[in-house]
Amino acid sequence: MKRKPYSGHRAGAAISLFAIALVFTPVTAALAQAYPTKAVRLIVPAEPGGGLDIPARSVAQGLSQRFGQTVFVENVVGAAQQLGVLALVKAPADGYTILYGGSTPITIAGNFDPKPPYDARRELIGVAVVARNPRLIVISPDVKASTLTDFFALARQQPGKFFYGSPGIGHSFHLLTELLSTQAGIKMTHVPYKGSAPANRGMLGGEVQFLIQSPEAVAPFLKAGKMRALATLDHTRLESLPDVPTLSQAGAKDLDFEEGWHGIYAPAKTPRDVLAVIEREVMGLVKNPEFTATLKSMNFVPVGSGMPDIAKRLETEFRVWPEVVKAANIGVSRQ
Repeated sequence: MKRKPYSGHRAGAAISLFAIALVFTPVTAALAQAYPTKAVRLIVPAEPGGGLDIPARSVAQGLSQRFGQTVFVENVVGAAQQLGVLALVKAPADGYTILYGGSTPITIAGNFDPKPPYDARRELIGVAVVARNPRLIVISPDVKASTLTDFFALARQQPGKFFYGSPGIGHSFHLLTELLSTQAGIKMTHVPYKGSAPANRGMLGGEVQFLIQSPEAVAPFLKAGKMRALATLDHTRLESLPDVPTLSQAGAKDLDFEEGWHGIYAPAKTPRDVLAVIEREVMGLVKNPEFTATLKSMNFVPVGSGMPDIAKRLETEFRVWPEVVKAANIGVSRQ
């Protein structure tokens, strides 16, 4: 089948394939040039229409055009996104099953399950980083604080008075709130929900006063004045919310690592030449101006880096999250 370019951006593909042919044996080189010869399954470990699913479908559409083969989304939901990762590691390691997702079920989940269903370090591999999904700190407008410094001062004066929500125990938003609380010397009470949307409803209903959320999840509530943004956890201000300061600009400490990003993963034993094709095409897709504009319209920051970068990010989180869990004395079981 003749390959179709994504908006005409395939310059240099012949050179890349020639370089691969120099590195791999004739058999594996032929495999790489042939891949893919059939449809590719893109697992999304979250519900349709959510913060993972929406960008994943744009990725699937773009890769379909670049591959010249259909890339279809399959939502595999449950167990704090672990079922989706489990489906990936159990799939044939041939490049025809990949996963689009964040790092939570890979670097965090093992801290909360005595018997994890998979060994993320051994059974899967990160192929490419698609985009960053910056986080926001939002509070209820009923709280008499106009800045993050004001809120922390109130929380220190009244330990335990304020409640914060999260999409569930062990979610990155839960751990990030505990990390920030430790750094600020405050104590809030955790209210775990079953997802980001219920956590938002918890704030709107007055059950919690503090949330860490993704910008797209709270945008309509910020616009309506039903939530107030105090800071972004990103190291730079967001284009969509230029008046919201970073943590350091708001008087707190910036994170030592970049949390909140989406990537492409594959089974660990997938042939390296096939991984190289996937890596190249994802990186090429993210460089496409049309795709970049789509990401930005969803409040994502395009990245488009490959295996070395995603490996470094994962190793950082494998190191950081156990330290946060231990420091906050968070229970090791979700039950």
